[in-house]
Amino acid sequence: MSPAEFALRRPVTIIMVFLSLVAIGLVSVRLLPLEYIPAVDVPFNAIQIPYQGSTPEEVEPEITRPVEEVLATLSGIKRLDSRSSDSGSNFEVIFDWGEDVSIKAVEARERVEAIRDQLPADVRRINVFKFNFTDQPVLRLRISSERDLSGAYDMLMRKLVRPLERIPGVARVDLEGVEPREIRIELIADRVVSHGIDLVDLQRKLQQVNFSDSAGLIRDNETRYRVNPKGEFRTVEEIGRLVIGQQGLRLSDIADIRYDNRKRTYARHLDRRYAIGISVFKENGANLVDVGQRALAEVERIGQSPEMRGIQVFFLDNQAEGVTESLSELLKAGLIGALLSLIVLYFFLGHVQTTLMVSLAVPTAITITLGVMYFLGLSLNILSMMGLMLAVGMLVDNSVVVSESIHREHESTPGDPKGAALRGVRAVGLAVAAGTLTSAAVFLPIIFGEQDQISIFLTHVAISIVVSLAVSLFIAQTLIPLMATRLDQPSSRHQNAPVEWLKHRYVRLLGWTLRHRWASAALVLITLASAAVPMTLVETDMFPQDQTRKLYLSYHLNGRYPLAKIKESVDRIEEYLYAHQEEFEIRTVYTYYDEAGSRNTLSAILLTDDDQAKLSSEEISRRIMEGLPKIAIGRPSFEFERVGGGDGLNVTLTGSSSAVLRQLAEDAVRLLSAVDGLSGVVSEANAGDQEVQLRVDRERANLLGFSTQEVAQAVAIAIRGVDLREFKGEEGEVPVRLQLRESDRENLSDLRDIKLYNSAGEAVPLMSMVHFSELSGPTEIRRLNRQTGLRVTAQLDGITAEQARERIEANMELLQLPAGYAWRFGGGFDDDQEAMQKMLFNILLAIAIIYIVLAAQFESLLYPASMVCTILFSVIGVYWFFLVTGTTFTLMAMIGILILIGVVVNNGIVLIDHVNQLRNRGLSREDALLRAGEERLRPILMTVGTTVLGLTPLCIGTTQIGGDGPPYFPMARAIVGGLLFSTFVSLILLPTIYSWLDIIRHWPAALGRLVTRAVRAVFGGAGRLVPRFYRTR
Repeated sequence: MSPAEFALRRPVTIIMVFLSLVAIGLVSVRLLPLEYIPAVDVPFNAIQIPYQGSTPEEVEPEITRPVEEVLATLSGIKRLDSRSSDSGSNFEVIFDWGEDVSIKAVEARERVEAIRDQLPADVRRINVFKFNFTDQPVLRLRISSERDLSGAYDMLMRKLVRPLERIPGVARVDLEGVEPREIRIELIADRVVSHGIDLVDLQRKLQQVNFSDSAGLIRDNETRYRVNPKGEFRTVEEIGRLVIGQQGLRLSDIADIRYDNRKRTYARHLDRRYAIGISVFKENGANLVDVGQRALAEVERIGQSPEMRGIQVFFLDNQAEGVTESLSELLKAGLIGALLSLIVLYFFLGHVQTTLMVSLAVPTAITITLGVMYFLGLSLNILSMMGLMLAVGMLVDNSVVVSESIHREHESTPGDPKGAALRGVRAVGLAVAAGTLTSAAVFLPIIFGEQDQISIFLTHVAISIVVSLAVSLFIAQTLIPLMATRLDQPSSRHQNAPVEWLKHRYVRLLGWTLRHRWASAALVLITLASAAVPMTLVETDMFPQDQTRKLYLSYHLNGRYPLAKIKESVDRIEEYLYAHQEEFEIRTVYTYYDEAGSRNTLSAILLTDDDQAKLSSEEISRRIMEGLPKIAIGRPSFEFERVGGGDGLNVTLTGSSSAVLRQLAEDAVRLLSAVDGLSGVVSEANAGDQEVQLRVDRERANLLGFSTQEVAQAVAIAIRGVDLREFKGEEGEVPVRLQLRESDRENLSDLRDIKLYNSAGEAVPLMSMVHFSELSGPTEIRRLNRQTGLRVTAQLDGITAEQARERIEANMELLQLPAGYAWRFGGGFDDDQEAMQKMLFNILLAIAIIYIVLAAQFESLLYPASMVCTILFSVIGVYWFFLVTGTTFTLMAMIGILILIGVVVNNGIVLIDHVNQLRNRGLSREDALLRAGEERLRPILMTVGTTVLGLTPLCIGTTQIGGDGPPYFPMARAIVGGLLFSTFVSLILLPTIYSWLDIIRHWPAALGRLVTRAVRAVFGGAGRLVPRFYRTR
């Protein structure tokens, strides 16, 4: 029993089933987690080993290289990068997509812990992080005030952070810009010397007296007592009263003990005032919009309290707002598209009830799809919403074809509505099912194939489209025939004059193409050859530079400078920007800078909204650069993000020496700065810091009774300080640091009187066991895949990535490289090639799957080839449409083509399936093609019209994924342009292609007859035995 027969026999059952499914979908709308992007683990682990106060050249051999060796033994590694700086080592381990990063994080920690004894003894922590795309903050706030907030850490934690953390769904709240307190034991150098204090011995003593341990259990009769020896400091004053020497010498006698905020090495500006940053993170699975709205309401409530008076709160980023804006834009586009689709349906059907019946498929299918997504454990995010938006125009296709077929059967037998419904569904049932299957089949390589950065996200788009198409097929096979028997059918006397005129003209044109097959074949070849024109003229850039209303001005500092020095340059740049605020359409400027280096110092320039914009972001950035003041400590330039998340374009230099690489990087910058179309060419290498390099004299130290480690430890205490065990206070654990006063370690001469005491009690000057030399050292040492390397990055200025690749390669050939040094393209160049190759592979695999489905349906190897030809013509149509509209071919366009190839064959399936049915009834090939074309013209035009008009708002709009992601229009234009062109081919040229293939199908039999006649002619009577022989066989 077919679904249509079951629906007509059990109408109440079918109605109850659909009402239940719709009710489940409506309930699921509230239960579905609403997220910005899907919760996907990034195939990336970060390992951080803090080692404060050292130098990059010390960290690299002592920490970085040994850890690299063990991390390289992890399986599935795609890339291993490291950075050595004065604050420690940082590692980035990038894995192949599909690897379980949680397991990899555990394995990475185990391997590093296994070589703990090979690392410096004062390495205290090894941090391993894994990341998820939902780990981004839901809300980012910036707080500024006229008053000084540098000491407001406790107040902000109490009045702002803690209340936000108590909101349901909030995981954590980070506060940046004010530092928590720490205990600093600042030794006074002359008192240390006068009292003969050994620094290493003092550190050991402080570690031993601050402890908490467990000594087990003791039993007293029937009572058990837990023994817990404690030697922890309870107050800051108790630390100062600690006796550390003879005659009751206390720690406070030789040191200042401060309980104060940590020294801040970074700063933020908001509208030229000092700002504090607050980031709100949500829990896994929590509703993004709900959490964002609650956090906003709480911030507004807190802002009215007396303690927050005079403090301004600025919302730098709000993911909830981005999702709601994206959702509203999609709904707006969807409603406009649905309205246009209704107009198309009514134009062709000319009957209100039938139009509403067909349109009912869209909300019903989408609602049921939301219920299925809930039970599949999926979330409603910007990608699944994109899939639903794309499906709007396709969801009515099945219902259109089925209802039109029922209407045709009703015209022939007006007194039998049930029979007309069954015959109408039966006539197109197989074609509709095959069309749905081909539309869904294009996503199989994405859902079940090899995972990568593209497919992992497209899976969410694919699932929403596939599920909604399956639901629409079920509706077309059951609900549509059921409703068709209950509703009034349009009168057979009613004729749509424009449609009838179009049918008449079309049949005449089709008849001409069938009578002039050679001319039609020439037209097919000309159409195929015409593809060379747009394919060479349309620009291709898989990840074009983002042109949103937010600009990032990076300062590219050429070294490390004190915070006050950097602030002078930042103030100068900000003063220039605000002096031209109206001209540059600047809404606000947010700046972050620190002493860590150039890549961390930038200004985010937020421009006016699109509806108020007079200039493009690109034009504004060009005008800003024309008058931007020069600064002595850096080279400011704009950095543009690449749409779709691609990395920035860069050239990677590798070799053995950091000094040589820095020089080569400077030469590469000069060469690439001359390339037309590149701007902001900078190297990751800094000018380097002037540093004093200390080396322990091992022989002299051993001769005087000291180990190298003891001397190095004393130097570390004297120069950079060391961390002790934490102090447990009322606010939790507080860091404790032992160091010399800052005024006592400004230069090496301050340390000449510091002494160490050997086992014999002899005092030995610390500096007598150390050699020092002054030189320029790197601020950071980078290693790429266990090779020392540097990157030279650049921004595109009016050219594509492919054009940049050619020009960069020509200039880089002029770079003289020493033996053992090399360069290669990296970053965005790799992303472009990899994305293109994988998308092409997915498209070819999808075409193969479509061919298999069609071959199974038509029980032929030749007829499916005619429909696969429409895919080729659709791609040609995409390029012609892009050429006419001036659209760049991007990754979103490739996604559009992938969706397109599953849609364009539907018209061919509906047409060719009806041709075969008519031929089975006895019609000739030409008559069957003419009649099938006439009878299937209306449903084909209706399905194409609804899809094209449903996507029209996205084609002409600037709606972006999530509000600030890639724009929809390249994908929508690819579908619309390819579908329109392929529809022309399906209606005009596909019958000719089918006719030729049908002729070719009979060539073997015709060739056999020709051979038989030739044999008869040559051999006479003997030749007549040949066919007789085959007949007897």
